[in-house]
Amino acid sequence: MALPFSLLMALVVLSCQSICSLGCDLPQAPSLGHRRALRLLAQMRRISPFSCLKDRYDFGFPQEEFDGNQFQKAQAISVRHEMIQQTFNLFSTTHSSAAWNETLLDRFCTELYQQLDDLETCVMQEVKVKETPLMNEDSILEVKKYFQRITLYLKEKKYSPCAWEVVRAEIMRSFSLSTHLQKV
Repeated sequence: MALPFSLLMALVVLSCQSICSLGCDLPQAPSLGHRRALRLLAQMRRISPFSCLKDRYDFGFPQEEFDGNQFQKAQAISVRHEMIQQTFNLFSTTHSSAAWNETLLDRFCTELYQQLDDLETCVMQEVKVKETPLMNEDSILEVKKYFQRITLYLKEKKYSPCAWEVVRAEIMRSFSLSTHLQKV
């Protein structure tokens, strides 16, 4: 379940490079923000993923939904925004506060908030430039369902340390898998 550090870093680098292709007037912010968020998530690990193998769960990240869609730039940014918003909501709960190092959690949530702010700026720039719909509702609905499954899993597992570790690893994976949204 745990990725070797070198593979994780390779995913981060590829992810960060693709974010830069958004074309917003934010040349370094999305790339650096994404990298910092992933680094903070990695640092938040409190227990070995190997001790939580019995708690593994397939949350059904909607990768095929994203792979099958041709997004306009504003739509892709909106879907990415929704993923970050849902992640922020998940890690801003009282249950989350009890599970993680407070300093790292605060830094992670602050980083997510900054990314949300940056992406909102990008969406507004794209909408002004082109008459494109602001979002792809089907894809955003899939993202919301995905996070509902994560939330339900945490409740069913009574917010155990292993459940949070599984979710932390899943969020890292989903951030890496969704990077092609930033290539649009």
